[in-house]
Amino acid sequence: MAKLTFSVRAAASSIVFLSVIHIIFWAWLALTARSTDSFEFPYSYLFGALCVFSAAGLPGIVVGAGLFRSKNWARVAALVLSVLVGCFCAFSVLALFIVSFGTLSLGLGVEIPQKSDLLRVGIIYLLIFALAVWWLVVFSRKSVAAQFSSPSRAKPEDAPKKSACPPPIALLAWLMIISSALSAVSWPLILGKIPAMLFLYTFSPRPSKLIWLANILLFAVCGVGLLKLQRWSYDGAIALHLFWLVSLLTSQLSSNYRTYSLLCLKILDLGETYPVLNRMHFPQWVSATTTAIPTALLIAGLFYYRRSFLQAVQTSRHSPF
Repeated sequence: MAKLTFSVRAAASSIVFLSVIHIIFWAWLALTARSTDSFEFPYSYLFGALCVFSAAGLPGIVVGAGLFRSKNWARVAALVLSVLVGCFCAFSVLALFIVSFGTLSLGLGVEIPQKSDLLRVGIIYLLIFALAVWWLVVFSRKSVAAQFSSPSRAKPEDAPKKSACPPPIALLAWLMIISSALSAVSWPLILGKIPAMLFLYTFSPRPSKLIWLANILLFAVCGVGLLKLQRWSYDGAIALHLFWLVSLLTSQLSSNYRTYSLLCLKILDLGETYPVLNRMHFPQWVSATTTAIPTALLIAGLFYYRRSFLQAVQTSRHSPF
């Protein structure tokens, strides 16, 4: 096992520390929310949502433990974690800025905290954002990657190995498969009821069901294809995400998107059950940006790892296995 440098050990320690703090903080909020007697929206769902937020810190502990054991999968996971944390903190700072300067009107009758309080929270998010950038810099260095690569002591009979999908692409593949499974599970409750909006057009119920069904199947097939090192699946994944990026960006910036959102609330009977949802109104550019930036970064990552994936495909074709 290679000896880890101080910067790697410090980064791993900070990941574990923040993960523990994250779990404790959100668990405490969940227990506090459960002690309230209100069963109205959104308080009826608050305990479960806060528990999910608390459990989201567990992967950080697992990743930190893997880093201390010099596992390469943990280094890759740390890179993914740093991007996710950085994006979350950046969006949080943006939201705090919008709320602080009054450019966001929710119309919910909720008292907005003082700007000084929002400033303190914003500073915390900025510090965590800087920490996430530091993780990204540390674990992307070639010298650090060398610390997580095991020395080549392969015996002659062990030399040929089956080619594997690059870890970041494998992670995306599993996310696509899980997303398809969750979409299929939610079919009777959500996707089987709401219409599909592509670009500027809202489809009727029957074509909408075909669109959602095709999307579920395409995500699942591309995810499996990526794990099986099928070259067509890589181009398919890029095309699929690029299609939804352009479609969602066009839809959310159009004048029809507000009408479409209210229609979905009406079909799901959420507008009458929770009238507060009808009064929620975010600027269209906020919704569009929140959706577009993560998808655009994902597409950029696909182009970045394209060469590694194609090399794995080429190796698998010449593998005796």
